[in-house]
Amino acid sequence: MFGRDHVEMIDITELYRYLVGIEAPWEVTGIELSEHEGRVDVSVGHPSRTRFPCPECGTELSVYDHTEDRAWRHLDSCGCLTYLHARTPRVTCPEHGTIPVRLPWAEPLSRFTTRFESWAVDQLSECSVTGAGRLLRTSWDETWGLMARAVARGQAVKEPSAPRHVGVDQT
Repeated sequence: MFGRDHVEMIDITELYRYLVGIEAPWEVTGIELSEHEGRVDVSVGHPSRTRFPCPECGTELSVYDHTEDRAWRHLDSCGCLTYLHARTPRVTCPEHGTIPVRLPWAEPLSRFTTRFESWAVDQLSECSVTGAGRLLRTSWDETWGLMARAVARGQAVKEPSAPRHVGVDQT
């Protein structure tokens, strides 16, 4: 067993920064626990004057504005549903116009973090959509959507190939 001298005390903000996987320039700006709902809401932001790359060409640009607050489902923490909240910065690129930046924790238009989606794929590889949905506490439609996005990602990186031989039966 570890002695007391091996335990490093960290604050709750630092703990959730680690659990959610937030890295600079992003930082945890607030945490709300709703015991009644069994839910943790983690708010994330960035310092003012942070520059972000254009998602199309990579040019570093100043923030033009932010979208409305969005929430992404993350892995449960201590049995509580956990949601990540942020306002996505938008940049104005001379070549590509005003567009939202890529977020390190989620794919564009997804309602789930990439860590949650990875966990969901593990569940889906072991059981049915209905069973995975029960384990993940997601609806059937949400679970099916997670699976469909995972398949699309897999197909996008797979090299197309054709079989060398095809067997044909008379019946």
